[in-house]
Parts: sequence; structure tokens; C-alpha cells
Amino acid sequence: MERNEKSNIIKPRPKLGRNDLCYCGSGKKYKNCCMKKDQEKERIENLLAQYETVSDKYFTAKEYIKLSGYPITKFDFFLLEILNMTGSILYKYNKTSNDKTEEIIKNLYRYSKDFYKECLNCKNNCINNSLKNADFKSLTDDGFDMNELPENLQEPTRMNLFYIEFANGLATALMDQLSKEIGNETANEISETLYWTIIDYVSDNCYDQCNNECLLEHDKNAYCKFCTFGSKKLPCPKEGLISYETIKASYEDIE
Repeated sequence: MERNEKSNIIKPRPKLGRNDLCYCGSGKKYKNCCMKKDQEKERIENLLAQYETVSDKYFTAKEYIKLSGYPITKFDFFLLEILNMTGSILYKYNKTSNDKTEEIIKNLYRYSKDFYKECLNCKNNCINNSLKNADFKSLTDDGFDMNELPENLQEPTRMNLFYIEFANGLATALMDQLSKEIGNETANEISETLYWTIIDYVSDNCYDQCNNECLLEHDKNAYCKFCTFGSKKLPCPKEGLISYETIKASYEDIE
């Protein structure tokens, strides 16, 4: 997927008055042609440019656990972050209802869990041999320009192969769902925004802040991470509010 700069950078538009002829060449006045579309595009670009701390605002930790059940692992925590980024993007574009957005997020959850399971059984074994070298030929054959990626994601490791394929697969799954509800052009723009948001987040956070903990320790229990990330605290097994057996974790996991 090529980087679509128009979804990330606000481009200057011709300075036209409402009653001037539209720049698109339609022969109509600007107010009766592209003005509303340009205003909406600028609104979205301004929203996307605003920094937002990743939280469980759009899909809570408790909602995730209700859907997934226990145990919840560090890969689940990574996915919870990604699903909330997706919710944030859908909210800013405002092209789907709240109920539809929730349905889309749940469908993307199922897609991601299936993707993860396939990776566990894949011959490349990217998940369990994350730091080993990988062949990016499959990506370049599909048209990926590796030079567009952040430098730390250009290194040919199995971990990066996973990140790139996961981001692309999730964005494609989102586009497939959105294209049923809205125009293909807008669906494609939203999916590209999600793809580059994931790629940039992996580069800036997973690499620079967390040392790729969620992937390198993908199967480790993440109950405490869910608790501290969530808007509402989870019942604490150390305080006797829930049993270790229920959350399928040991005392050492929580420590």
C-alpha cells in the first residue's frame, strides 16, 4: 500500500470566493461544486493532525475481555491498542454510525485473531522467531515500496514482516467492510489512513518506547496491562477481587 500523502498533510487549495468558478473546471460556482467537499476534507485533516493519546476510549478493555475471554496476552494488548486507533479514525471521519463502528471493530478483532493464529502455524514462524532475517520479496512483489517505511521497519526481520502484513491486512479488511457502507474512494482513504497510523505507531511506540514487548512476549499474560490501560480498573486478584484461576494467570504473571 503506497503512502497517500493527502490523508496526512493539509494541502493548500486555490483561494476562491463562494461565487467564483470552481477550480475543477465544472463551470459551476465554487459554493455549488467543490466547496463543501473541501471544507469536510479540511475538517478531517485537522482532526487527524491532532495528537490523541491511545486509550480504550473507543473499545474498552472490559469489552475486549468480554469478546475474547481469558487468558489475555500481550498480543491481545497490542490488538486492543490498534482497535482503539481504528475507532478513533472512524470517529473522526464520521461516516459510520456508532453501532456500525462497533460492529466493524468487532469484525476486525476476529480478523486479527485469525491472522495471529495463522502466523503461529505459518512456516515463517514470524511470531516465535521475530528477530531472525526474513525475505521481503513477497512484499516487493505485491508493490510495496520499502523506502516509504520508517527506517526501523525496513530491516528485513520476521518481526517487521509480521507488522507490515498485519497492518496491510487489517487496512484491507477495513476497506472491504466500509466499501459496503460508503463510496470506494472514501473507504480507500480511511483504510490507508489506518495503515499508516499503525505503521507510524509501531515505529514510534513499539520500537522506540516498548522495545516490541507485545510481539516478543506475545503469549505472556497481560492482565495488569489491560488494567492500567483501561478507563475502568479491572478486579485485582492480589486483592482477592477475582481468582487467578478465572483470569488464567499465576501470581508470578501478575507480579
